[in-house]
Amino acid sequence: MNLIVYADFSSPLCYLTSGRVDALRGAGIDVDWRAVEDAPWLPVTGRRLDSDSRLTLEAELAETLDMLQPDEQLDWTMPDFVPKTEAAVVGYAEAYGAGVADDVRRLLFRAYWCRKADIGDPETLRNPLAGPILRGHSTSDPLRLYGYAVSTGRGPITTSAWRRIQAWQDEWSTIGAGALPVLVENGLPMSGPAVPRHLTKMISQLSIPFSPELPEPERYPLPRVRPPKWWAAQTGGRWLYPSRCR
Repeated sequence: MNLIVYADFSSPLCYLTSGRVDALRGAGIDVDWRAVEDAPWLPVTGRRLDSDSRLTLEAELAETLDMLQPDEQLDWTMPDFVPKTEAAVVGYAEAYGAGVADDVRRLLFRAYWCRKADIGDPETLRNPLAGPILRGHSTSDPLRLYGYAVSTGRGPITTSAWRRIQAWQDEWSTIGAGALPVLVENGLPMSGPAVPRHLTKMISQLSIPFSPELPEPERYPLPRVRPPKWWAAQTGGRWLYPSRCR
């Protein structure tokens, strides 16, 4: 089975689809998630929701929530704006190459849909991305040493991530399957609400939970030398998380 998903982080249907992809991946089903930017024409600061766009988003959210299964959870808070997701796509593309794509996908959706964070701002993304990027296996020094995945100009750090982003956007445009998310299964595309509905059938057939328990995506790698708790509490950052978890 060959499953590929194209999705944008500002879409409620893509958010729902992300949770169902987690359920399938937890059951050993390989799903290749590819991030794309649905509205590249937006200003870098995003777009505030006016009354009309808020009503449109509320309708999309209502449609999405109607698809929830009894044992499925989707945490959300009504956002105040639509972000330009270029920086989020870049961070995900770098995480994809570093082998921590699933964690970064989850944290980006959570940052926007639960915390109303501007995931189009590189500075906003810097701290959340650092933990998973440092746990990855990138050979690029900015990622490997500092967890730095998005430049101040919202561009990627590595050439491979830049190529990955271009390839994903071109593939999605070529498919021309309509509204996001887009699912390609064994070469055949489907889009929009049909995608999470199709994944529902797959999950039900496998008799697996819709909301599996998953580790904290922003966690830092455990240090080789465990510092004293008093020092970790004062220093914070990458040292505080492992101290609290022991």
